[in-house]
Parts: sequence; structure tokens; C-alpha cells
Amino acid sequence: MRKFPKIKQVRASVIKGGEGGGGADYHDQGEGHWIDNHIATSMGRYPEYRQSRKSFGINVLGTLVVEIECDDGTTGFAVTTGGEPAAYMVEKHFARFLEGRDPFEYETIWDQMYFASQYYGRKGLVVNAISGVDLALWDLMGRLRGEPVYHMLGGAVRNELQFYATGARPDLAKEMGFIGGKMPLLHGPIEGDEGLVKNVELLADMRSKCGDDFWLMYDCWMALDVNYATRLANACHKYGLKWIEEAISPDDYWGYQQLKKNVPPGMLVTTGEHEATRWGFRMLMEMDCCDLIQPDVGWCGGVTELLKIS
Repeated sequence: MRKFPKIKQVRASVIKGGEGGGGADYHDQGEGHWIDNHIATSMGRYPEYRQSRKSFGINVLGTLVVEIECDDGTTGFAVTTGGEPAAYMVEKHFARFLEGRDPFEYETIWDQMYFASQYYGRKGLVVNAISGVDLALWDLMGRLRGEPVYHMLGGAVRNELQFYATGARPDLAKEMGFIGGKMPLLHGPIEGDEGLVKNVELLADMRSKCGDDFWLMYDCWMALDVNYATRLANACHKYGLKWIEEAISPDDYWGYQQLKKNVPPGMLVTTGEHEATRWGFRMLMEMDCCDLIQPDVGWCGGVTELLKIS
């Protein structure tokens, strides 16, 4: 049996963005980037926070960098969001469950991090920090074994991948060879019928530019209520909206359950980007909240938890 080195040290640091973005914190872009434009959010009900998502602090955390070093110098590396608070958790709390351990004890390490922080965690920032540690641990294991992580997960199952692009210009995404474009929803419920009409008009314009066979989706970033999301879905149906994403609060499982019943036949309801752990995704699926789940490996608990979600 091959013997691997033990974990010597766990380190956490933070990158702040600016021009060109800040690593995992993709919201931390320079001025004029589409991601910080007038986009519908749950803070849109307050006029002073409607024009820019940075105005209410979407970029305050920055990128969390986790490094796990073994006693032979081999180091695993990962990034997620979480900034200084997550870095504190990694070094002051979670490091004790790794240092001196065999890195391949990843199941026990994950379990101990999660349940040791359960009284103040369970979701959000704490699970982001756990995800960063877990991703760095998988990177470390791959380096120690001399193989990519996908190999350790069972190997490749296809020779190529197709992608859609998220951004304000699906027509340009089509020119670049993507199979679809997911747009940010620009106007939320507080902007009334006029905003709803503008949302539909933008979709109609992009449909005319992209053609009938190109996927078009709306990312609503938790900004809507069930009534508005239902009206939006029905108004967009004739323009072939493929799915409506993260339409309402991620904690409103009952609202998602209703929305899935309300949308037109053939339109998909998707969510899960801001969900975490096997228990959260089990709730989405057992309550029939959506057609597609969208776990983010940097937020849902890392690779170890993503396998359980899968």
C-alpha cells in the first residue's frame, strides 16, 4: 500500500479584485462591466441600490484562496468566495481537522468541518469556506497521485463539451460558437409593468438576432416573487425562453414548487446556485421545485459534497 505524506499546514488568504475581476469573486469587476449594471436584485426595492450591485456590497468579500501543504512540500490549491471571514474560519477553526492527517481521509475531514461548524454554519459563507478547503484537498490528492481530479472521479465520459455563455450579449455568444446565452434580468417587480415589458422586449430582440435554435435564458438572481416570475415566464414563452433561473429567494421552496406548476409547458425552472449540501438539494428535488439543479462546486460543499448531491 502506497504511503502518502501528512498534511503539515493549511493557509488561507484573500484576493481583492478591480480591473479584470478578482479570481473566484467574479462580481468584483472594474467600472462599466455588464455584471454591475442595472440588474434585477432583491435589493431593487430600494432606489439607492438599484443601479449598481456593488452599491449594496456584492463585491465586499473577495476571493478566498486555500492552500494545503504536506510535509514533503506538495501543495493543493483552490479558490472560492468568502474573503476575510472565510479565511479566518479556515485557519482558526477548520485547520485543526486537517493538519497532521492523511489527505485521503477527505470524507472524515469534510464531516468534521461541517458538524463542528453546524451551530453557526450549515449554508452560506461557512459552506463556502468548507468548499474551498475541500477543493484544495482534492487538488492535493491529485498532485500526490499524479493524476487529474476527473480521473479520481471515474474518468472522462465524453470527448467534448458544449457550453452556453452568461452575459449581456447572447448574439455575440452565438458568433463565438456557444449553444446558448443566459442574460441577466434587468428589471424587477418594483419597476412594475413597464419593467416587465422591457424584459420581454430585450428577449424578443435577442431572439430575432440569434434565431430560433439558439438557447436563450434569463438569470433572475433571486429578485422576483412568484407572481412576477409567473407573469414573466408566460410573457416570454412565445420568444422561446428555455429556462427561468433562480427567480425567487433560495429559501422559498414552496414558492419554487408553485412556480414550476405555473410556467408554460416546456419551459424549465432552474435553481440551486445559492443552495448548499445534500440536504438542501434533496429539499429542492423532493418538493419538485425545479427541472434542473445548479450546484456551484465552490459554494455547495466542494467535490466531496457534490458527489453526494449527484
